[in-house]
Amino acid sequence: MLPSMAADLQQLVQSLALRLDRSVAIDDARLRLLAHSSHRGDVDPIRAESILRRAVPPGVVEHVHACRDDATGRYLVTPREDLGLLDPRVGQPILQQETLLGFVWLLASEGPIDEAQLAALEGAAAEASVLIHGEFLRATASRDRERELVERLLGADSGERAAAAVALRAEGLFAGSPYAVLHVEIDRGGEPTAEEDPIALAAAIAAARSRRASHDVLSMEHRDHAVLLVAEAQPDAAEEAFLALGEALRTDVLRATEAERCWVGIARVRTDLAQAAEAAHEARRAARICRRVDAVGPIASIDGTGVYALLDHVPDDALRAIANPRLLALIADERRGDPLVRTLEVFLDTAGDVRAASELLFAHRTSLYYRLRRIQELTGLDLASGDDRLRAHLTLKIADLLGIGARD
Repeated sequence: MLPSMAADLQQLVQSLALRLDRSVAIDDARLRLLAHSSHRGDVDPIRAESILRRAVPPGVVEHVHACRDDATGRYLVTPREDLGLLDPRVGQPILQQETLLGFVWLLASEGPIDEAQLAALEGAAAEASVLIHGEFLRATASRDRERELVERLLGADSGERAAAAVALRAEGLFAGSPYAVLHVEIDRGGEPTAEEDPIALAAAIAAARSRRASHDVLSMEHRDHAVLLVAEAQPDAAEEAFLALGEALRTDVLRATEAERCWVGIARVRTDLAQAAEAAHEARRAARICRRVDAVGPIASIDGTGVYALLDHVPDDALRAIANPRLLALIADERRGDPLVRTLEVFLDTAGDVRAASELLFAHRTSLYYRLRRIQELTGLDLASGDDRLRAHLTLKIADLLGIGARD
């Protein structure tokens, strides 16, 4: 809510409360509190929650919407003790043409509501409609301007990117620094994008934006992916905050679509807004690595992808040329390769520590030595050689990136 509109709604509420000598509140259509006067008497649990959290449970929203009186158009809300809704309420809908924008509320528990008060309530709803719809129009214009500048910011022309960065800050559309870019991608396993996918992305982005200040988030949405620029005032907590945001985005997307997979990649934190295109490419690469390597998981920062971030720069044909071909064949032959491949991976991950590897594999050292000799015979690698151990380790990672074998 824009500061000017918040102040105007609050003034409207205070004026009406003073004139009627009773409590007044304004909610949006989902019963999120926009403005309220001081209460006369005790506050029931739902209004207390609304004041503290600016929101109420879905069950309350459903009950309120079911209490519309067809004769008057008002909402005559009956108590529901099981929902914490103890006081009866009278609500005048705030309408823009036929679109419900919110409600102006009076508590029936504070005494009878006469025709003069109902007329004042109706007038207040009309004023609130002008204020809320005005904010919607301003927000729409601001969003259109934001989309234009973000498109230029993420474009190919360096001059356009620099100019867009200056404009975004100068116009107050993005004031935060440092920031990171998140890339959110829906994956249907090669199947075409469904009609619900862009809707799911838009809803997830809207939810993410609602959790932060308006000038701390920029976004650009497409049919199967979206890009967010998110400012974080506390750099030390940035990585944790961005991973949590990525998890929330993924959860919201999968809740709204039947797609089985959603990947979220996160770029490194930056301070120069003109570098956003570079950061967006980095976030897209992180999401691609998530998609290709199961072990990375569905959400990862580019730094969290480890050596895969380096290997992802290399074309697949070149990766195959780097890898040991006989080890790749062993990895691909899951029946013959298991447990040899797993043994090699644990041996290399423990820096060749036979004791540690044996404990992790629950294998006797004699068995481990046998498996390592067998691996050397099948691959031609000398595991006593640092170069060969490095190539073996890279081959395992390359197999992950290329989707060869089915290792965890």
